[in-house]
Amino acid sequence: MGKHSGKKILGNTAYTMGAGLLMNGVLQLFVYPQLNRTMGAEALGALLFIMGIGGIIGPAVGQALNNSRLVMRRDFEVKNGDYDILLLAFGAAASLIGLAAAKDYLGGALEAAAVLVLFMLMIFRYYGDVEYRLRLSYSRYFAYYAVLTAGYVAGFAIYRATGLWLFIFLIGEAAALVFLAATGSVFRGFFDRSRFFSEAARRGGLIIISYTVTNLTLNIDRILLVFLIDSTAVTYYYVLSLVGKTMILLIAPINTIVISYLTKENTRLTRSQFLKMTAAGAAVALLFFLAAQVGTPIFVKLFYGGLYDELRPYMTVVNASQILGLLSAYIFILILTFTEEKWQMILQLAHLAAVLVLVFSFSGRYHLMGFSAAVLAANALRVAAVTAFGALKAGGGEKARE
Repeated sequence: MGKHSGKKILGNTAYTMGAGLLMNGVLQLFVYPQLNRTMGAEALGALLFIMGIGGIIGPAVGQALNNSRLVMRRDFEVKNGDYDILLLAFGAAASLIGLAAAKDYLGGALEAAAVLVLFMLMIFRYYGDVEYRLRLSYSRYFAYYAVLTAGYVAGFAIYRATGLWLFIFLIGEAAALVFLAATGSVFRGFFDRSRFFSEAARRGGLIIISYTVTNLTLNIDRILLVFLIDSTAVTYYYVLSLVGKTMILLIAPINTIVISYLTKENTRLTRSQFLKMTAAGAAVALLFFLAAQVGTPIFVKLFYGGLYDELRPYMTVVNASQILGLLSAYIFILILTFTEEKWQMILQLAHLAAVLVLVFSFSGRYHLMGFSAAVLAANALRVAAVTAFGALKAGGGEKARE
């Protein structure tokens, strides 16, 4: 890799990392703590449940088709319409399912309609940054998320005036898509399909299933804790996981850069390269865990001081779980570049099954600690499984995807 290319990759990584930190920093350090103060832990738990559904279906459809397009463009001359049509169809179905899941926490038809619109906006926004990833234009990628963040802040001001929390997210998501419309073209020729549409649908559908399972697992605390314990437990676990999730923001840009460059340059990893990159990811994950152990008590005291005594016993278990989750997500991205999409789905389904079995086995008796330990055990199993699978499948060069 040349010196100029290396500098470009470092610069793109900084832009991507900055985008994630900016958006999630505002949400986690400003928006959600303020909502906790004004709404209380129980009401915030219900809000987090709804946004947890959005956090499942947004990436499951939008980000899945985003990454699928990056991989597909290596071998097929796909068009915008191939993915725009899939985005609309899968997005509408996912949003309606999400709305049905959230119905008990909605205050009427108007709020339900607003949540449905929010889910669709999130799906399109998650897909939309493929515009900048296709062109490796990461300064624009950063600007996209900066506009999204500014929209959240503007929406929060409206929330303070109206008491309607949905404005925070509706305005943020809409602002990002307006910026995309002004600077990009991925939604032009919306219904113009190529002859590879059926292949895009097949492969995109497999990744959507895989990402649905992944994001259901990542947000399982927001979904299951409501039913297993109560909505206050949702807030507790969310606060406990915030520092770990912030650490995830530091590794997620690396995932973005890895798949963008490996697919653009038609590169397929050998076994040796896969194991070296996995080892590097594990070393970074260990550093993040140590940082989370220091940062979590400080964060909770500063922003959720009233909850500190209740949360302290769970901190190490939840931090370890979050960091293992980010490591396995990184390994999955590596695997996606040299294996068939069906393997992603199979591995993710196996992990979800393990999570559900462990969570239902231990949460009833041991409550929040049982839930936390169950998720940790399942994430440890996933890291071991995906590492072994990647080592087995890598190494075939151009034949590695067979």
